[in-house]
Amino acid sequence: MNEEILYRYMKHQSTARERAAIADWLEADASNRELLDRMSLEMETLALIAPELDDMHERSVRRTTLRGRLVRWSAAAAAAVVLCVGSWYAADHNAREEFGGRVLSFQTSNAPVRYTLSDGTEVWLNAGTRLEYPAAFTGRERRVRVSGEALFDVKHDAGHPFIVETYACDVEVLGTKFNVVAEPADGLFSTALFEGQVQVTSRLFAGERVILSPDNMVRLEDGHLAVSRIADRDDYLWTEGIINLTGVRFEELMRRFEKAFGVKIVLERVPDFHIGQGKIRQSVGIDNALRMLQQFARFTYTHDEQNNTIIIR
Repeated sequence: MNEEILYRYMKHQSTARERAAIADWLEADASNRELLDRMSLEMETLALIAPELDDMHERSVRRTTLRGRLVRWSAAAAAAVVLCVGSWYAADHNAREEFGGRVLSFQTSNAPVRYTLSDGTEVWLNAGTRLEYPAAFTGRERRVRVSGEALFDVKHDAGHPFIVETYACDVEVLGTKFNVVAEPADGLFSTALFEGQVQVTSRLFAGERVILSPDNMVRLEDGHLAVSRIADRDDYLWTEGIINLTGVRFEELMRRFEKAFGVKIVLERVPDFHIGQGKIRQSVGIDNALRMLQQFARFTYTHDEQNNTIIIR
């Protein structure tokens, strides 16, 4: 899709023919919707901090391509929002505080998405995950909220702790890499630490907290925090579009398939299933993935594409 057309579409300046072409483009691939959402979010963020952005666009249209402008705007929105664009913003503390108070949100559909926050922290959001975060981190804490699964690579800043808030626990870090699962509908919460150190504080039982060291994880068991070693780091390759099969129960694997492929899976029975080692790429699609599993477990299935539902028998 021509990027100049997308720019006019986001500015509500596109023609009826262009809007129809964009609708077909969005329908063709879910990743196109995520691309447009990210572009819109970046431009919305910059619109908050630089009202003269449109004038800059008009003045530069003869000197640079839209791709070049979006790359620079995206970098400014993702890595330098706190510093802002222009000395006027750095000098205006009240404006900065007001901007930082704006809460933005981003939700993925059925594919992992990588996103960079204003402090340089990188976040990978798994399918169906919602992230809420301030337009700029202006207070003592850098606080975000997650529902779903996300992997964080936090930009180190000892003076401003980074806190991931979930329905069950708060995860506080200074500079580290870790994975968070927080799915209130299923009562699931876990944090797996790869680098650095985190403190996990329960919201369900006052005073209950643990401090994790690398290669350890904490999960909810009967509502309480339980610490253990990370059994298999390959479980966290979802950021690369890879689903780990090793040592996973069939029910848990179907839950991962639901998230990865964006389908509803109904288990009428649970087959005996065991696989020594194995991985599968999300790109193969749900039907190829299930046919591969049929080599290791006896089951049949039907795929209702209209209702996006799979029944395992």
